[in-house]
Amino acid sequence: MKRAKRIPITDAKALGFKHGYSQVIIVAWDRITSTTSVTTWGHTLEDCEQAAVGGNFVKLAMGFHVEKCQDMPARVKRKENKK
Repeated sequence: MKRAKRIPITDAKALGFKHGYSQVIIVAWDRITSTTSVTTWGHTLEDCEQAAVGGNFVKLAMGFHVEKCQDMPARVKRKENKK
């Protein structure tokens, strides 16, 4: 049986650079497995955080559980931990 996989951040980053965007939000859904993937990327730390907020908004609109709609990128978390 087919298994949908999470879309890696590196794919979102590649799309951003290839097409000249500062932020990328990818939403994918597989009808066979009913798997949904939301991947975000931002060029700068600020872009990264804003893309994550946008991705969380999309997930909330799609009916994800609230706790799944509070993701924050690892590089933003690292910055917060250094304070």
